[in-house]
Amino acid sequence: MSHSELCVCVLGSPLPYLSLLLEAGQRSPGDALLCLSPSWLSHSSPSLLVHKAVTFDLGGRTFLSNFNPPRKVTYFLSCDPWAEEEVTRETDCPSGGSGALCRFWGDVLTTRVLLQKAKIHCPPTLALLLPPGQMGLDEGRTGGVEVVHLEKGVEGGMNSVRNKVDSFLESEDMKGSESVVLRRSGGTFVGEATSPPVYLSRNNRDEVWAKVGYLLPQLLPGEAVLLEAYCSPLKPGPRVEDRTWEQYTDCRPQVPDLSFRLCAIVSRSPLDLPLLYKLVCRVGVSDAPLSHSHSLSQSLETTLLECGFTDPTMATSLHRLATDTALSCLRVVMETESSMSAELRGGAGAQTDMIGVDLLFTMDGYIISPVVLGLHPSLCLRSSFPEQGMGLEGCDSGIEGWSRGTLLLTPLLRSQYYLMQEKTVLVVGAGGHSKKFIWGAAKKYKLKILLVDCDPAHFASQLVDHFLPLPDLPDHRRDDQHCSRICDWLLSSGLRPDGCVCFWDDCVVLTSLVCNRLGLRGPPPEAIRIAKEKSRTHRHLLGLRKSTGTNLTSVEQPSGQADGLVEFREGERRGRQHNGMVNGMVNMEGDSMRAMADFDRGDLFNEAMGKPDTTAPTSSSASASSSFSLSFGTFRPSAPLLSPSPSSYAVPCIHVESALDLEKAASGGEGGPGGASVGVVRFPAVMKLEYGAGAVGVRKVGSLEESLAHFERIGGDLREETDYPGIGLGWGNAMTLMEYVGGTEHDVDVVLFEGRLEGAFVSDNGPTRAPAFTETASQMPSGLAPDKRAQLIRAAHHACLGCGLQDGVFNVELKMTEVGPRLIEINARMGGFYLRDWIRQLYGVDILMAAFMVSCGVRPCLPSATALPARGHFAGVMVVVSQHLQALRSTASPERLRGLHQDGALWLNELAEEDELISGEYEEPFCNVGVRDAHNAANARQRLLALCQGLGLHCPPRYDLGYFLSHFS
Repeated sequence: MSHSELCVCVLGSPLPYLSLLLEAGQRSPGDALLCLSPSWLSHSSPSLLVHKAVTFDLGGRTFLSNFNPPRKVTYFLSCDPWAEEEVTRETDCPSGGSGALCRFWGDVLTTRVLLQKAKIHCPPTLALLLPPGQMGLDEGRTGGVEVVHLEKGVEGGMNSVRNKVDSFLESEDMKGSESVVLRRSGGTFVGEATSPPVYLSRNNRDEVWAKVGYLLPQLLPGEAVLLEAYCSPLKPGPRVEDRTWEQYTDCRPQVPDLSFRLCAIVSRSPLDLPLLYKLVCRVGVSDAPLSHSHSLSQSLETTLLECGFTDPTMATSLHRLATDTALSCLRVVMETESSMSAELRGGAGAQTDMIGVDLLFTMDGYIISPVVLGLHPSLCLRSSFPEQGMGLEGCDSGIEGWSRGTLLLTPLLRSQYYLMQEKTVLVVGAGGHSKKFIWGAAKKYKLKILLVDCDPAHFASQLVDHFLPLPDLPDHRRDDQHCSRICDWLLSSGLRPDGCVCFWDDCVVLTSLVCNRLGLRGPPPEAIRIAKEKSRTHRHLLGLRKSTGTNLTSVEQPSGQADGLVEFREGERRGRQHNGMVNGMVNMEGDSMRAMADFDRGDLFNEAMGKPDTTAPTSSSASASSSFSLSFGTFRPSAPLLSPSPSSYAVPCIHVESALDLEKAASGGEGGPGGASVGVVRFPAVMKLEYGAGAVGVRKVGSLEESLAHFERIGGDLREETDYPGIGLGWGNAMTLMEYVGGTEHDVDVVLFEGRLEGAFVSDNGPTRAPAFTETASQMPSGLAPDKRAQLIRAAHHACLGCGLQDGVFNVELKMTEVGPRLIEINARMGGFYLRDWIRQLYGVDILMAAFMVSCGVRPCLPSATALPARGHFAGVMVVVSQHLQALRSTASPERLRGLHQDGALWLNELAEEDELISGEYEEPFCNVGVRDAHNAANARQRLLALCQGLGLHCPPRYDLGYFLSHFS
């Protein structure tokens, strides 16, 4: 079966991580592996290799596969019966645990001491420990946990030990507890100790001591006798008698009183933040202890109702209380492991990425408190599977609720980052101050960067591995020559990049030429040219027919050159390379399940489309007569591959190089509803630089006279690169006249790999600042309804595919109108300003790293392309020199803003140097100030407005932030 370089491997029983394996098999078929024995693995320092495994595919199908050569593991997990095997100690493979960590966190005593230090309530415990202990625990009391070392031997200190036991039974911690629990423990899970737990009456001192005295001589070094208070679970509320007369006459037994305890599964985000994956309950009779192995899972809300607690606010409060407690436990785990050496953790890449927290609620008077019983590396996951049909689907998927995507996010990202280590990436164009984060991030990800830029003294030249200065780089008429010089430099220097990428809008075409010359992954130059020229983007999309077939229409530009044609070439789909199955397994590549899953993949469209064609229309007509022949057996799509057609998102526009272009179009155009017209463009319209960036020079015009005046003004002010560096004047100052579209404005940042949508993130933009179109305010995640967000994502994805953009991270600007999305423009590179930071903070996904990955041919696979939960809400406003110069020199100085950023009061994205505090007619934002709220978008906006008022950035009516922020819902 087919697979990629990704390899998520689980060693042990299939039950604990079955949900993870099934999810991974759906998202990345063939890349989720289950090894049933350590003999199926081997080491080849520093890699971990798998020779044999059960592989998971679409629809939960599994295959037993042999790998020759063996596959390199990119993420590893282990569970019983091999949980304590030291598999990863000699490797650098990322792992979500290790044998050492399993023993460490499975030790009841160690766990409780650490949790008590963090003020997380555990059962009061007396530990009689025979040194050496696993942690070298000091004798003494930590919260409700007291540790006693049996230094003099068990027999020699019996009287002293009995005094300790009596003191513990009479202590304040034991008040309210009628029973005690006795167990022998040593590096094992709660409930799976060396000996089963024994429940005794606290008042029967002789029996308690007899049991303790019986266990003490059996201790081995590192083991302990644990005596702990039995924490009574929350008692059921009052019940309404509802039994029928038949139940009375049949003498049926009464319904027993119920008790419950909770299992919370928490996972570590890529930013080392705890996330709740799932919260379930175990229910049983109140007079018997509950265990994972003898009870089924159900939601907390259902459990509370069954126990007589009908107030929904109580369920919400207890859910929040349990969630906060579980997240705090994982914080303790992460903080403890951060101070441990690689040796203690069990390997350089070992860390706890997910853990189960076993807890219950107790009541003291009218106060309900959570009590943590223990941490389970895999037990809670096993006992809470499957999740479907448990009523958990309706839980919130935000910061506090159940979220499917959080379980797989970190394993996938750690796998991909591992694959990217030591990759060499060529970056063309260093960009300005706003791109400075790139170089530190590349170093953090252990990438080798080769940089080409026009400025020999650029600060980034000292932060990369190799640097090539090309002073004439901004002259894009010579891009073919630049491409040759870059390739010659690489050849003469013996440099072999694994990928080539661009983050600076000016250099996207040159980057595509280099990729094409070197055979590296990236969009073809013609596709980039279509996206780079704004009017050509729309005219190209408008030229696509609205049904399956070949585009036979050539759209004439003012220059007389025909726009590129997209040909839907109809031919055989490439066969896939895949491994043979063992044990007589039949290959199922062509079955209906894979066909349905792949049908919406963009690579079907891409392979059919090929490279944009610039030949005469009749040259492609022959290939349009055949029908699609896909290797899907009898499954053949009869509907258009992209529906609706990408042409439905385009807006009428014309390319303007002279006033004559406007006048000719006006003389040949016909009027229509809504006002005068210029050719196919009706007024009001928007004029912008054809190759511009940052909304510099954009203006709304209401007539031909206004458009002529603005064209003349731009022609006089912005002629060449030196007039305003960095906004695209190196490509010329031609303009676009585009029909004005109403509605709300949005950015969609998409991650594409072979045409497949791997990630999509939607943000909302506030009203632009009249009469120009500079950005003012923004928020993420979008406040639109889910179906509207889905429409924007689909429009962005299909617009990119329609232009031939199949591989890369792209920023697509759209408007949501009453009749659906309409395209503004496609930026054929990663989104700028604050977008990378916000996406990373809210979703844990670094689109910068995704761009590096795509360029190197590593698929940036996420648990869900469109439905990752956002951890909070961002709202932000742009700070511009023309309106905020006084504040930037006083109350909102860059130094003060940086200090507030460090303190967590705001999120600052600096977009220009401090010495660029110069106001002019054409300007870009100086910086972006944002506020993040964990729960509510409205709270984020309110806090942001209050903060900006204090900083002097709210300047009504000239710059009314209240108005800009009021447009968000």
